[in-house]
Amino acid sequence: MKTSHDFGLFTLDVRADFEEMAQRLRTVGNQAPHVIRRAINRVGDKARTKVVRALVKQTGAKYGTVRRALKIRRANYGELAYRIVGFGGFLPLSAFSARQRKDGVSAAPWGTRRVFKQAFISPSLGGHVFVREVHGGSRVGRLPIRELFGPAIPRELLKDDVKATFESTVAAELPVAAERELGALLSGFAPRG
Repeated sequence: MKTSHDFGLFTLDVRADFEEMAQRLRTVGNQAPHVIRRAINRVGDKARTKVVRALVKQTGAKYGTVRRALKIRRANYGELAYRIVGFGGFLPLSAFSARQRKDGVSAAPWGTRRVFKQAFISPSLGGHVFVREVHGGSRVGRLPIRELFGPAIPRELLKDDVKATFESTVAAELPVAAERELGALLSGFAPRG
């Protein structure tokens, strides 16, 4: 059984325009990268939460499944970027509340329940959903069979509402967070370094 792997990646990068803040950042000298790093990580964490919720809604997958498919690489001293990376292949149809019916299998990939005609759940093959291969308009016999799959988290990470959620969160929150971190540093409330 083969699964396809497609890696999705969001990057929150500091190379955005901070022209009006640049002068204030110059006043803190070598502490500027620390201010930006903390702001990026704060906004990245907020964006991750919103991205996970959007992925659950968009794919129909369970929250825990989506969280396990994402790896986070926070901004650090060497790289001022927050990364949300999607791992894994297409999720099996059985992960979407699959139920056997007389006419096939009912499941809810992409958040919409529908019936997959002539599909069946095989308990002996891990409870996954299969359909018999059809050649020349008629079934050949019991075999061959192929497994049915739903969405792949890495692909969905780069589409529709998920991508829009990430971009809008970063655009709205990053300047505010950077200003907050800078103010905290200048007033002595943030640690140096």
